[in-house]
Amino acid sequence: MRVLTCLVEDHNLSLVLLAVLMCLVGSYVSVRLFHRTIVEKDSARFYWCFLSALTAGAAIWATHFIAMLGYRPNAPVTFDGPLTIFSALIAVGGTAIGLLFAMHRNRRIAIWCGGGTIGLAIAAMHYVGMFAYRVDGMVSWIPSYVFTSIAVAVLLCAALVGRLSKMSGPLDVMASVALLSAAIAGLHFTGMAAFVVTPLAGVSVGADSAAFTAMATAIALVAFLIVGAGISTHLLERKTQSDSQARLQHIALHDALTEIANRRGFTAALEDECQKLRRYGRPFALMLIDLDRFKPINDTLGHPVGDEVLRRVAARIKRAIRHGDFLARPGGDEFAVIAYGIGEEADAVHMAERIVEILDRPYIVDGNVAELGASVGIALAPDHGSTADELVQRTDVALYTAKQEGKGRSCIFRHELSDALERRRLIEADLRRACMRDDFNLVYQPITDTATGRITGAEALLRWTCADRGEVSPAEFIPIAEELGLVSRIGAGVLKQACLDAAEWPDTIDLSVNISPVQLLDPRLPQLVSQALDESALDPARLELEITETALLGNDEIAMEILQQIRDLGVRISLDDFGTGYSSLSYLHRFPISRIKIDKSFVRQLPGDQNSVSIIRAISQLGRSMDLRITAEGIETQDQLDFVSQQGCDNLQGFLISHPISSTDLVNMLNPAVERSAA
Repeated sequence: MRVLTCLVEDHNLSLVLLAVLMCLVGSYVSVRLFHRTIVEKDSARFYWCFLSALTAGAAIWATHFIAMLGYRPNAPVTFDGPLTIFSALIAVGGTAIGLLFAMHRNRRIAIWCGGGTIGLAIAAMHYVGMFAYRVDGMVSWIPSYVFTSIAVAVLLCAALVGRLSKMSGPLDVMASVALLSAAIAGLHFTGMAAFVVTPLAGVSVGADSAAFTAMATAIALVAFLIVGAGISTHLLERKTQSDSQARLQHIALHDALTEIANRRGFTAALEDECQKLRRYGRPFALMLIDLDRFKPINDTLGHPVGDEVLRRVAARIKRAIRHGDFLARPGGDEFAVIAYGIGEEADAVHMAERIVEILDRPYIVDGNVAELGASVGIALAPDHGSTADELVQRTDVALYTAKQEGKGRSCIFRHELSDALERRRLIEADLRRACMRDDFNLVYQPITDTATGRITGAEALLRWTCADRGEVSPAEFIPIAEELGLVSRIGAGVLKQACLDAAEWPDTIDLSVNISPVQLLDPRLPQLVSQALDESALDPARLELEITETALLGNDEIAMEILQQIRDLGVRISLDDFGTGYSSLSYLHRFPISRIKIDKSFVRQLPGDQNSVSIIRAISQLGRSMDLRITAEGIETQDQLDFVSQQGCDNLQGFLISHPISSTDLVNMLNPAVERSAA
């Protein structure tokens, strides 16, 4: 009760309000700086400790001094200058020591030693300041109020330190400000209630109210400047730190080359959009874009040109998509687009086709012309999935399908595509095991002489029967073997076994073996052929290796050298699937070709299709003029056989003559007498 009476009756309320304002502002700034000091690491915390102590000490001392100037003792008042200054130093130094304790790892030491020291510093500042307050009168003290004021300061400051390390939201900040303000104001006004002045008889002149008000205002301005400097430093440092964090985050989430989002940024954006999908139901389309023919640009024009092409690709995709859609470069020559709000297949496909079209245009970089294309896989959310993993996996499936179908196109996900990809993955695993165990077998399709009808040779054909999936078509597993890098190993085994089988045939029967494009570019191929011939003792003149036109594309110099080495062994070379590739006439002129095989796609349409008729006539005339032997594949009807025979084809091959058979059955077919004697 005495505290309230002292506050209302013995103080200038305008100066009290100024002191309270100083206390609140100073407490807010001090709390923010205290928290920064406690959570800071390494040596930086000592800098913040000094700034916090200076700011808090100035606010505490200014609150005390302004409120003390507002006290009306009804007697003349003077101030002891040195003690007044010393009281300010006590506030600063005591707060600094308390903060050092508050940084201690032991929570009890931090709270009671740190908070207690700050509370005692406030109390010491107050009572030293009161000793500097010289009043012409009889001064006495009420001990109970003195002890109470000290206890209030210590307990509230201990509670403050206990909250500082856990402070997070605005409510915690306000609670901490309230504790510090209550500690400062509570100590001061409780301490003032303990201060009793009895004026001397005959001396009734009070303090100079106008002078004290001016002094209080000046002190408040100086204190506000100090407090303002403290909070400004804190805010400026936070702004600098925030800018640095923003730059670091930008670097972490963006691709340095193209300035669009990188893999991390793409993953974060996709996860965020999936959350919005679950929350609000907004659909979107995910597109993965893979550049076609980009590697040759790096290899031939250099990486600086390749980097510039990637930057221009990113710019073109931005023009192809809508404003606001998300573009990222997850890595390498792969880009990703999140098209917000697209839920219809037609809209997604239209955007993807626009991307394919714009990326297909040539790029001119430093006088060099770079040409590439793009394949796009599309998945729709929520139709094809609602999680990031599902959508990426299904977009990958669609992209893989687009590339398998010829590149330079887009493909939208279908569930049957996933089934096909799963089958492919299973085949890959089974194919690896089959290579380790050599689970393949060979069959042979007879080749006849057109004039005599006699069998003059056979083509070795690879077959694979999987334990889980039964017989797998070569058209399905051979491309997979090529992609897995297994085809050279398989081909070497085929060549060796075929030569061993052919060695058991009559000497008049030749052997044809297909060589894949991967095998043809293997410099070890001539050595493998030589070893197969040596181990089987097969006459090289009986062996013919079949290559395709596509195997020669882009690597003709390497292929020329390897084929010439094989030809030097005495082995013949034939050009398979003739007419379906590119630059056929050039190949016939440059490479050591002794036979051309007319592709079955032309034979199949005979004799009704005039285009096929014209092509076969032209190939036959070309072969005769270049002294090349001609074989027609895919003979399935008598009409086809009659037509190609009339055109002068030397040899025939097809189901009409014989389906592929084992080596044993071929021998029996060649020597019926053996079969009769066995019977």
